Amino acid sequence: MRHPYSWSRCARLLVLLLCVLGIGPSMIRVAQASVVVVSTNATFEDRSAMFGSHLGDDGLVGKLLMIEDIDPENIDGCRPLATQMDFTESWIMLVERGNCGFVDKIRNMQASGAAAVLVGDPWYDLPITMYASGDTSDVHIPSSFIARREYNGLREAALSAIDEGPLKIKLVRNEYYELPFLDVLFITILSPMLMMAFIYVLYRLRLRQHRLRDLAPADVVNSLPIKTFYHAKYRDGEPAECAICLDDFDDEDELRILPCKHQYHISGPSGVAGRKGGLNGPGIFSPEGPISGRELGGIA
Repeated sequence: MRHPYSWSRCARLLVLLLCVLGIGPSMIRVAQASVVVVSTNATFEDRSAMFGSHLGDDGLVGKLLMIEDIDPENIDGCRPLATQMDFTESWIMLVERGNCGFVDKIRNMQASGAAAVLVGDPWYDLPITMYASGDTSDVHIPSSFIARREYNGLREAALSAIDEGPLKIKLVRNEYYELPFLDVLFITILSPMLMMAFIYVLYRLRLRQHRLRDLAPADVVNSLPIKTFYHAKYRDGEPAECAICLDDFDDEDELRILPCKHQYHISGPSGVAGRKGGLNGPGIFSPEGPISGRELGGIA
């Protein structure tokens, strides 16, 4: 017979609980951002930083400038440019990931006159979101991260158009999500705790299933032979104490006899085992634990 607390039912309850709490696909939107080459309409995906300003609805149009073209020893943007850029134009600086923090790169390029910064990853195709610790209120320009494939593609597009001058690109506004503090707290702290509690409940239910399965049924217990104990009829080798409560038998005690020849009290108020209680319900308990139906031998 299938137990009412099955694993599949518990799993469905967990999914329902998470949906009620709002932790589901509708809560998180995948960041969709892009860098568009104006002349060819080629599009490269990027991911906006969590610091600095964000793009408006119209995005930002500017000329792409690869940092190695003007400062070959500073391709990672870990220091300001030796030459100040022309503030009359909107320059979008392309720098390489590594050797210093993201926010340091953006600050250096902002100080050099860049209108925005793209940080390219020369090693991995996994897009990441750029974070920064501490106060970043001094960063006023937008910045984005591009993975290796997008980084190399954008560089090739810029090199192929070098005869026509700097490549004009447009940064399109991100559809980014911002989680309130309580949501972040729930996801990072309360959600694992909820999962651990759920696993513990499943463990307890599973333990209960095994325990109930191993107990002898009531009809099997009730079919065991019964006898009344008398000291006058006691013979050497017979049990003289209850196998459950370990009390010595007294005259006229009613006992049940197990197939293993152990005997125990069956009289007394229900719910209390031994001489002061007895057992007539499903399952038999010994001092070492429950006696299963299998231990009752042929009777079970």
